[in-house]
Amino acid sequence: MSAEKAMNMRKKVYALQSKLSNAAKESLDRKFGALYDKVYRKDVLMESWRLVRANKGAPGIDEQDFETIERDIGVDRFLAELGDDLRAKRYRPLPVLRCWIDKPGKAEKRPLGIPAIRDRVAQMAAKLILEPIFETNFLPCSHGFRPGLSCHTAIDQIRCAITFDRLTTVIDADIAGYFSSIRHDILLRLVSRRISDKHMIRLLRAWLKAGVMEDGVYEESGEVGSPQGAVISPLLSNIYLHSFDKMFQQSGINGKLIRYADDWVVLVKGDGRRVLKLLTKMLDRLQLRIHPEKTHITDAYRGFDFLSVHFRMRPVRKRGSRLKESCRLWPADKAIMRIKQKIRDSIGTRYSLKLEEVIYELNPVIRGWNNYQTRIRPWKKRFLSLNHFAEDRIRIFLKRKYSDPTRGTRRIAGGLPRKLGLAQFG
Repeated sequence: MSAEKAMNMRKKVYALQSKLSNAAKESLDRKFGALYDKVYRKDVLMESWRLVRANKGAPGIDEQDFETIERDIGVDRFLAELGDDLRAKRYRPLPVLRCWIDKPGKAEKRPLGIPAIRDRVAQMAAKLILEPIFETNFLPCSHGFRPGLSCHTAIDQIRCAITFDRLTTVIDADIAGYFSSIRHDILLRLVSRRISDKHMIRLLRAWLKAGVMEDGVYEESGEVGSPQGAVISPLLSNIYLHSFDKMFQQSGINGKLIRYADDWVVLVKGDGRRVLKLLTKMLDRLQLRIHPEKTHITDAYRGFDFLSVHFRMRPVRKRGSRLKESCRLWPADKAIMRIKQKIRDSIGTRYSLKLEEVIYELNPVIRGWNNYQTRIRPWKKRFLSLNHFAEDRIRIFLKRKYSDPTRGTRRIAGGLPRKLGLAQFG
């Protein structure tokens, strides 16, 4: 397909999304029917393929990867067959492949569901249709996996609420096993508040009921749970927790909720224990419960971590400032521990590599972490120690590689790693 034709298809999809969004804004209670036929439109499926392909990812239980589809089947044929199955209502999703990944900074692991690429494309098509409708209802407190919003918009909102609104009592809460606790009947009932197309509801139910495959053993999904890793999961998660956002908004609590997916904090004035009891009752209505060991009440003067950032109220030392105190940010201790471990893992023990090759592989690790943390305008003292740490790990690598009697200091003298292009923190 030519680039011009692909761009025209993309524009058609954007136009469709804009039309759906405008219609949803006209009436926040309007129910949308006749959406299913848009899922298998050629332009929608082509745009879905482009987005899924850009995200890359491993194959599902059918072991069919992107290269196999492009080489042996052809993208046009692959999408045409998927479109035909959706149109004829004979499409059936495969079980998702369950694997276990490490939780950052923790010994425990969390499950990740990997759908087949065919199912990912179908889910992306449904997401392109449904997202513009539900986006009009979502509240400003929700930042996760939404167009134009991010971790950094959530972080800025917390900073402003503490500094300017003086909301210094912090309820840092965690929902116990959120994705495995989502009730299918409640979720589909919430979806049906905006979607009356029974075929679209049936399609969502099919993904929820697809089940999982682990080590060749099939496991039914039952009536609860939405696998993390599915394309449609973040949207369904936001639809589910939008009810929590709405309950908080209507509760009259003098405070602010800031949520990123299932991670959230509540900032209030005064007694946080009473507010926590109210929050627990709100989540009970969604059949969710707060994790007792991971939920605590603190204050901004003692500081707290959220989204890998540490927040703390500090005195303002600048002369002439109208503010006596402001919320300062810097990388959380756990975030620093994780980046140090990533630096160790990247350098490793491959002593056949040249110094330039080590630096080339290390730079993306440093830049990725640095880009996230520097966008929050942090207190920069901690960054200097990380630069020393990275150079010291390179020194240790060179000492071991060459059995250097100078402990590697001679081989990095004069700031050699920086001269060879080692990325810097801060």
